[in-house]
Amino acid sequence: MKTSLSTAVNYGEKFGGGIVFYLDNSQKHGLIAAIEDIFFHYSDHWDKQKYAGLYRWSTGQNLSIHKTDFAWKELSDTGTGIGQGAENTRKILMKYPLATFSATAAGVATAYQGGGFRDWFLPSKDELNQLYLEKNVIGGFAAIGYWSSSASGCYNAWYQNFKSGKQYNTFGKGTLKRVRAIRSF
Repeated sequence: MKTSLSTAVNYGEKFGGGIVFYLDNSQKHGLIAAIEDIFFHYSDHWDKQKYAGLYRWSTGQNLSIHKTDFAWKELSDTGTGIGQGAENTRKILMKYPLATFSATAAGVATAYQGGGFRDWFLPSKDELNQLYLEKNVIGGFAAIGYWSSSASGCYNAWYQNFKSGKQYNTFGKGTLKRVRAIRSF
């Protein structure tokens, strides 16, 4: 739930279950990063392999014999800007419901309950870039790719390499990457 502040918070301040990494012009609304990457052990529903801390944007179903290709459903209406991650995540979960696809990037971000809050989501492309720019203030990032909630056609979605800072949309939605959930206030 988005709330307005009567007192100022600062970048890097612990607040709302995480660390503030973005403030809008009013300085009363912004974004909070989880204090850690989402990390749990699971067996992938499609390839039956065991993973820990790495998630697919959609699914690995393209690896199965069922050929319904849920991994390649187009979500062409996801945004890339700051303030669009929550809506993107909602749209992703409409295609890949949490009850069925619990280990997807949007699924694990939504299920995250850091700080006792239940309104976490997968950041948009620009929100993820802002996370990268503030990575030393937030801390705990690996030098690896992180998923955004911004799709890039049927086959790809945007992610950011946290070693180089470069953003890419060249790897398929079934590729394994890390997830850092965010929430707004």
